Amino acid sequence: MKSSNSIKTNIIWHRRLGLSVFLLLIFLAISGFALNHSPALKLNKISLSSNWLLSWYGLEKPPIKGFKLDDKWFYKDGSNLLYADKQAVAACSAPLLSVAKSSNTLYVLCADTLHLLTENGQLLESFSQLDGLPVDAQAISAVDNTLYLITDASVLEFNPESLALNPAPAIDPASLNPLTAQLPVPESLEKQLENSGPSISLETVILDLHSGRFFGQFGVLVIDIVGLLICILSITGLLAWINRLRQTK
Repeated sequence: MKSSNSIKTNIIWHRRLGLSVFLLLIFLAISGFALNHSPALKLNKISLSSNWLLSWYGLEKPPIKGFKLDDKWFYKDGSNLLYADKQAVAACSAPLLSVAKSSNTLYVLCADTLHLLTENGQLLESFSQLDGLPVDAQAISAVDNTLYLITDASVLEFNPESLALNPAPAIDPASLNPLTAQLPVPESLEKQLENSGPSISLETVILDLHSGRFFGQFGVLVIDIVGLLICILSITGLLAWINRLRQTK
């Protein structure tokens, strides 16, 4: 009688344990299969950049800021590309420092390059540090159709025809008022760069969910408990099978 009760109790607990880990077992099996075939599925090349996911991983997506000159916005993305409105123009190492307009030419100063653009935002010329741009360039300003480059130590006059820089001792630096304060770009332009900036690969997310790390130490503990329950489930299943064999003899 005791043996019969023991067998019945074992089966009951086997069923309870099986039901308790049923969904997690299916998820672990599917996620494990996906991770095992990650190269074929190219999970590491699928990038996720939703705000809530980046926030969960502690990778806040900074707001995109830029300069508005006339009716045109100038800003850069996470891969160091300069944009004029929605059009990629040229490489632009961070930070984007200043913009100005002189005659019919637009000027955009990046960390190591001064770009010359048409009024429509088309690239005309790039003047880099290799061409003579000072490494301490801070801003640009246009006064009476003359472009001035402001550095830490001096103010230089820039000739767009010869791409030459000459000292401008007669100009008062306080009168230049360069445009250096960036503003948040309109939402329509920010959506243009929704895939730029920090991101998390789908492979990383699946791996963290599979291991429980996605939910911190609590998630890891849950996966550990599930692993322990699977061991118990295997033992109770084996005992149920052995008892059934004995009953058939």
